[in-house]
Amino acid sequence: MTVASIMVSVDLAGDAGARTSIAAHLADAFDARTIGIAAQMPDHVTAQVGPMGAAAFLPGLTEQTVLVGLARAQDLFRAAAGSRSRVSWRSAVEPGLAYLASQARAADLIVVGQRNASEATGCIKPLDPASVVLAAGRPVLVVPSGIDYLEVRRVMVAWKDTREARRAVSDALPILRLARRVDVVSVTGGDQTSGAADVAAYLSTHGIEATSSEHPSEGTGDADTLLYLASEQAYDLIVMGAYGHGRLREMVLGGVTQDILRHAPTCSLLSH
Repeated sequence: MTVASIMVSVDLAGDAGARTSIAAHLADAFDARTIGIAAQMPDHVTAQVGPMGAAAFLPGLTEQTVLVGLARAQDLFRAAAGSRSRVSWRSAVEPGLAYLASQARAADLIVVGQRNASEATGCIKPLDPASVVLAAGRPVLVVPSGIDYLEVRRVMVAWKDTREARRAVSDALPILRLARRVDVVSVTGGDQTSGAADVAAYLSTHGIEATSSEHPSEGTGDADTLLYLASEQAYDLIVMGAYGHGRLREMVLGGVTQDILRHAPTCSLLSH
């Protein structure tokens, strides 16, 4: 099990160069290729015209504007990837999420930004990382704004005994092998046992030294505990399963995945 191809989503929201640099350096570690990808559809805006205030559709992003933006995104990607030879680019005038999901077949790992598309301006908009996690069928590395380098030294595996968490641990094995320290961390309530020790033992069978620990929630949310540990222990990466309870339920009731995607201070590797 290895990583042979890393795909990075490129937009014009301001952090794509740093994100591409992280993807390219990871590709160097695995002797993998790096694929830049971007897509955007033209759109229209509604405006009132005439004395009666009638509604009319006016061009927002024209196709020519989108094509110019895609060319700028490609230039940004090429500059950030540097002189590496195993680099390629894919783009289209198509819906961004659908295009990335279709092209994910060519990658072992997808790299996206933490920023939500609704928060950004620019003609090539960032993708919603939650939607990418659910649609791509690949592990997704989410990079927060302001992070331009990832050295995988200390990794927290946020463990809960779910299908998604088991998938995440399996997907993360190549990256976990790069780490100097791996901690399997579980937030428990009452007399619950999480199986975190079994996960640490499983990782040891793959040549990965790992510790395990269980932390009582003590009235705080699971996400709050994990975010505190991520900051307190200065982890470089969080590995976790995503949307074990479904995205709709998390959007209504709140959930760990949503909070990690929005507030994690460091990179996160999520699988669904």
